[in-house]
Amino acid sequence: MASQPHDSSRHDNTLAVIRTLREQGPAARVDLGILNGISSATVTSISAELLQQGLIAELPPDTPRPSGRGRPKTLIQLAPEAACVICVKLSINELQLVVGDYSGQMQHSEHHSVATLALTPADLVALLEEKIAEVRSLALASHRRLVGICLAVQGVVASHSGTLIWSPALSFRNAALAPLLTERFGCPVLLENDANCIASVLATQPAYAGYPNLAVIMLGYGIGMSLLIDGVPFLGANGSAAEFGHSKYQPGGAQCACGKRGCVEAYAGDYALYRKAREVLELPAGDSAHPSEAQMQALTQLAMQGNPDAQRIFAEAGRALGYGMANLLALFNPDLVLVTGSGVRGYAAMQEAMQDAIDEALVSELIGPTRIVSCPWDRDMTCLGGIAITLQATDSQRLTES
Repeated sequence: MASQPHDSSRHDNTLAVIRTLREQGPAARVDLGILNGISSATVTSISAELLQQGLIAELPPDTPRPSGRGRPKTLIQLAPEAACVICVKLSINELQLVVGDYSGQMQHSEHHSVATLALTPADLVALLEEKIAEVRSLALASHRRLVGICLAVQGVVASHSGTLIWSPALSFRNAALAPLLTERFGCPVLLENDANCIASVLATQPAYAGYPNLAVIMLGYGIGMSLLIDGVPFLGANGSAAEFGHSKYQPGGAQCACGKRGCVEAYAGDYALYRKAREVLELPAGDSAHPSEAQMQALTQLAMQGNPDAQRIFAEAGRALGYGMANLLALFNPDLVLVTGSGVRGYAAMQEAMQDAIDEALVSELIGPTRIVSCPWDRDMTCLGGIAITLQATDSQRLTES
């Protein structure tokens, strides 16, 4: 029994080395020790074990120093082929499957157009099994094993039980998806909210890593949020916490995709903006209930060019966001509120009304030093986050089995 604390410490130190290599890339052993507060001897011993297990590889030594003094550093990195994970992103009318290698890098991505609202639970499970099996065969041609799968979904999920509670992409509710896929593929299957996946990527970026109390609000078809408290995602009793988009702006107000009225999303989501705009503006043809990126770009451009009707619609959306943020600031007092997602394209047209609403709703002492900034949506971080979450969730088991 006396050896257990030592074993636990060794295991934790090994995980720390792996995660540092994944987040920061190749590093020298001495630097890994400094970054993680581990002795050089311990890092050397850990790296020897990881080399033997095929989980890391050594890179050629650095070029010798001009002075000729001192040995060049030998860098180590995670072996990308050691394992892989699959992330499946389910959104309205689309299924994306991505393979991530052991270092956390994306190696393969494919998209499938699917009429998601027409699927039954059995249809969805059958579709997921078919597509994941195809991608798994492809991935295992260049990776030693599949260690986990992540299903990243728009909507409300209970991560601890793997149950999809509700999603705007589907017509059914309360489906236990993860247990069925775990049984089919024989590896852990995680069910995650897409906003939590995105926040997991942003929280590790240097510009935001210094904010332990972080709220990430995702604008797009719907309005999502991930809330980190002391660096840890706040999930709530069943995993459905931080549903910012379904907090109320105007009781009895506009119809929301969730079925209720007056939600923040019913004013600031893409479908809500387009629904309101169609009443007063000539807009491109298309599915107005699920507007495309081209449709939303056209509407946003009208607002940016000074069209008064478009400006009024975005201002109302900004006001709804502002009152929602005022509640967020009063309840959680985050260090930083980060606004991102595809809907950030229209943030400039909402920002003034949003800030006015915050100032109107809260005394300055409750606003405090919290910063509210936008983050460009130049790449979809959902699957990158799903890869990172799945690797971290399975690292411990991977070490035990090696």
